[in-house]
Amino acid sequence: MPVVTFNHAGDGLIVTPPAEHTLRAVAYPSLNLVYATPAHVGGCVASALDPRGRYLASGGYDTIVNLFDLSDWICARTITSCDHSITAINFSHDGEFLAIASQGSYIDICAVETGQPMHRVPTLGPSAAVQWHPSRYIIAYCGQTKIREGGPPPAAWISLFGPGM
Repeated sequence: MPVVTFNHAGDGLIVTPPAEHTLRAVAYPSLNLVYATPAHVGGCVASALDPRGRYLASGGYDTIVNLFDLSDWICARTITSCDHSITAINFSHDGEFLAIASQGSYIDICAVETGQPMHRVPTLGPSAAVQWHPSRYIIAYCGQTKIREGGPPPAAWISLFGPGM
């Protein structure tokens, strides 16, 4: 499923088509292509803009998260902490941390400026979505257990992680 994100100014969109290996920036409302850059070997499946307007993060089937510097559209940093394809990414309220959901049973939290893994949050299964609280270091994430032949029916789950949780 393609992901579309408005930029902070509201005059453009970031598009991550999973069947392609590029990130696209298009103008709003014309939808004319402004910029395209190679991003992932296995297709782009997630994107997020940092709240400071400095970075665009993209995640792919290749298990990699790339951080693009928006001033010159170059890949400033690559995060390789995940062992499974990326499903969702989200910046913390201050842009210091990036939460990375994947097909694995964990959420990785990495420092944006260094790309270093800070913590791995165990989950009940792959997380389809991850979101930081708008003003605290708390993440919400959700997913669904897998269908297993002869096993219980799949169940959806939602959870929180952070100080005091």
